[in-house]
Amino acid sequence: MKKIMTILIITCITSNLFSQDYFKFPTSNALWNYIIVESMTYPYEWTGIDSLGQEITIENHQYIEIYSVGLGNPYVVGAIREDTILKKIYFHNFINEIVLYDFDVNIGDTVFYGEPYNYYKTVEDIYSVNVNGQQRKMIYLINSLYSLVDYWIEGIGSVYRYGLFYPIMPDIVLDGSTPYFGCFTHDSISYINDSTCYGTCPCTGWLVSINEVEGKDSRIKIYPNPTKNNITLDLTRRKSDYNLLEIYSCTGKLLLTKNIKLKEIINLNVSSFFKGIYLLKLTGENTVTMKKFVKKK
Repeated sequence: MKKIMTILIITCITSNLFSQDYFKFPTSNALWNYIIVESMTYPYEWTGIDSLGQEITIENHQYIEIYSVGLGNPYVVGAIREDTILKKIYFHNFINEIVLYDFDVNIGDTVFYGEPYNYYKTVEDIYSVNVNGQQRKMIYLINSLYSLVDYWIEGIGSVYRYGLFYPIMPDIVLDGSTPYFGCFTHDSISYINDSTCYGTCPCTGWLVSINEVEGKDSRIKIYPNPTKNNITLDLTRRKSDYNLLEIYSCTGKLLLTKNIKLKEIINLNVSSFFKGIYLLKLTGENTVTMKKFVKKK
């Protein structure tokens, strides 16, 4: 299914006329919905949702965890925090922190993304957009890597391609797929790209539904975590009969599949994996459980 992505700006006025009010990022009850189409790998099309989780502390800063769901696999991808004075949104992947958004920019300014991204986005223009009767700042940017565009709205983030995490997601993907942003919702506030999303947010009418799975189980142990070379999965306290183990990258790529039927202790060598966050999926006859681990250098 091919769709043409357009950004509908209800009201555009010159950048020096929009409200001086700063719209903060939500800290609960928010989600960002997008769709992936035309992938060369099964299932070829799927929806994605990023949502807010619990508050956590990392290096003396308070963050909000971000949960992602894609292909029925919910997992924590990292956490965000906001500096309302600097008007910046920071993202921490449990290894290091980067600036995800900077809403205190002017035309011509750049936002740099270091390792492993190594590119920057340049502010080409600044508008005002009407979001449920509120005039919010919208920033139009160009990526230095492939000269592709991006659109940011205060209190929402990117409303293009992958949505919330588009600033650090690849513009060109190896499986040939194309992402389209659908909608954002927070309490009574919503922003819908009606060229790709129909009905309510999350988008109804999209072909692929998201399966609910059992996301946490404290009886399953995974160690050491973080790890450099090997991990051990301990299922001795979990009575369910799991038969399949899969490991996915944070972008949803399947990296490893293993039959674990009747096994209680599973040892895995992950030394060849790149540094980052990985999702471990356990599938049984009547349940699916997700666990997360971090690979260090």
